[in-house]
Amino acid sequence: MSQDDLSELLERPLTPPAADVLAAIEAGPIDPAAALPPGDLARLLDAGELPAETGWCNMPDGTGYTAVRTAMPGISAQMLDWWFRWHPHDPLRYRIWFPGAHADISFEEARRPAPNGLWGTVHHPVEDIGLGMQHLRIHFLDPVAFGFPAGVLEQPGVATIVCAIVGDDRMRAWHTRMCHFARRTDSGLVLRSRFWIGGELRLFMRARPAAPVNRLLALPAVRRRAVPRRAPLVMARHCAAEYANLAALLPDLYARHAA
Repeated sequence: MSQDDLSELLERPLTPPAADVLAAIEAGPIDPAAALPPGDLARLLDAGELPAETGWCNMPDGTGYTAVRTAMPGISAQMLDWWFRWHPHDPLRYRIWFPGAHADISFEEARRPAPNGLWGTVHHPVEDIGLGMQHLRIHFLDPVAFGFPAGVLEQPGVATIVCAIVGDDRMRAWHTRMCHFARRTDSGLVLRSRFWIGGELRLFMRARPAAPVNRLLALPAVRRRAVPRRAPLVMARHCAAEYANLAALLPDLYARHAA
């Protein structure tokens, strides 16, 4: 597939999310008690359906929460891992993922080589999740460093896990914890995406001058002002749209470019 062929994908209609996913998002906020706590990631290993597999809400502590379930038939762990290594090398590859919302991307290599080529890398996407165009910073982490139990990738049914801390390059601050947990099925993958918006609110630097500001940013009253009330809803819509579209694009992209 040439650059011209990739460019043609910009004109391709987006593959929409499943009807039940859209219905769950538009049904309104879930009960915050049904949200997965960020310290309880091991629950994502459960093969059975979790409470509120798709939904969103504003939490009492001022953070926002988003959950989206995406069926990805015909997709393997190798394909999904490859995608996250491949797409940041060219902004066009990023734009075809979600034309109109994804504008640009660059990346930094990890300081130490990672087994999967992703952990430790930092992506710098420019995208609009529904709150205007943002210059983001996404630092991808080893799942254990993110908070999953040791040996999680060797557990039955676990295909791959993509997890990261997300921040704003222009504001010079982190703000969100994000993970995409993929389970194997007979037909492909099921992706459980989770976002804890405002759950990592702190300046990029960890030096002593940042400490007082970071303590202030951790206050619920500050989080409620810093995290837009619409953020969990628009994040749910954006995540559902981009991963439904990726599920449709990825088999052909992988076959043509992953040689």
